[in-house]
Amino acid sequence: MDVVFLDGGLNARGGHSYSLVKKVGAAVAARGHRVRIFGMRTMDREIADELGAVPHFSASLYDSVQPTPWELARHRFGGALRLQRARSHLLRERISAERLNAGFRADLEALPAGVLARGTLVVLPNVMQNQIMGVVQALSALPEAGRPRVVCQLMFAPDWIPWRRSGQLGPGIYAQAFALARPLMGRCLVFGTENAAIAALYRDGYGIEPIRLPVPFGNVERARPVPERPVFGFFGVSKNDKGFHLLPEAIRLCREQGLAGDFVVQVQRDGHEAETAVAEQALRALPYVRLIDRILTDEEFAAETRKVDVMLLPYDPQVFGMRGSGIFTQSAAGRPVVASAGTYAAASIAGGEAEGEVFAPYDAAAFAAAILRLAGRLEDSHARAAGLADRFAQATSAEAYVDALLAQAGAPSA
Repeated sequence: MDVVFLDGGLNARGGHSYSLVKKVGAAVAARGHRVRIFGMRTMDREIADELGAVPHFSASLYDSVQPTPWELARHRFGGALRLQRARSHLLRERISAERLNAGFRADLEALPAGVLARGTLVVLPNVMQNQIMGVVQALSALPEAGRPRVVCQLMFAPDWIPWRRSGQLGPGIYAQAFALARPLMGRCLVFGTENAAIAALYRDGYGIEPIRLPVPFGNVERARPVPERPVFGFFGVSKNDKGFHLLPEAIRLCREQGLAGDFVVQVQRDGHEAETAVAEQALRALPYVRLIDRILTDEEFAAETRKVDVMLLPYDPQVFGMRGSGIFTQSAAGRPVVASAGTYAAASIAGGEAEGEVFAPYDAAAFAAAILRLAGRLEDSHARAAGLADRFAQATSAEAYVDALLAQAGAPSA
């Protein structure tokens, strides 16, 4: 059987899409299926060669479309400046959804013959409001008897957009897409989510019953025995929604309170957020922080995280929400974490699936306090994390993902 990954986020090494497609694709191939991968047209040549991926999609999952000056002028008349700005944000969101969905549908329809065809299992690992309608429209337009089986992963909350704290149009766009998709569901189309929290958003809001697709990111080695000076680590993209801007003040407060530990922070720029840029400069001025200023390969990531005793996950609960995190998935299999209340990592700690400390409110002072609480019981915390590691790693493995994926291959396609 052909298993085809269509990923509009696959562009470079080190990102969410790269890790998912690489690990799941390898696990699918190990079971004797042919794997085909289509990523962005702009994807790195090295990545395309490594994964055997075909550059195809014209826009990134994280793109948006800026209104033209004429479009802005037409919509910005009257009212206060605040209302004018709100209109411009809404206009950008609407234009992005309309044009990117249309572009995504066109890209799907331009795939080589045999990709969107009966007998093929198609996986869309990342879909948001700028792709969901394009997916459903493209699938609906195919002859019923020739449709493939499609597994569409709802990676984000309905109001998530990549360039603002939250969108206004997403819930309506999803509602329209699901209404159009109803005749396809249970026949050739199934939706999936990474965890129960995101599944509940779609179940309660739209009556969708997603399957569980536990996104795997591989396991790092268990944390070493607690050293005299423990290491607290932050890895991943340097963005506000991941709390990068909280780090300098939180670290400073921890040092003022006498924390005998070190910090390692990966700097991986994505965009030009003002707060993130300021935070990066502040971190560079702290002598007790080691910065890793580059994207890490899988091997480098494993080597660096092996040195970390506690993983810091100060993700913004309003923006990042209950999405899963590859950093969390890897770190929770063997070491404690510090997570913000209202995130999936925090819910996993509360549910006894992971070990660590949760902080609220969402600010640097509360974050620092949680780090200090965990530092005060670190030896016991490490022991608890080790006890949970095997079960957590098994539930979030590539094999678990592939089991859920291939279970959909035998369902009727028409």
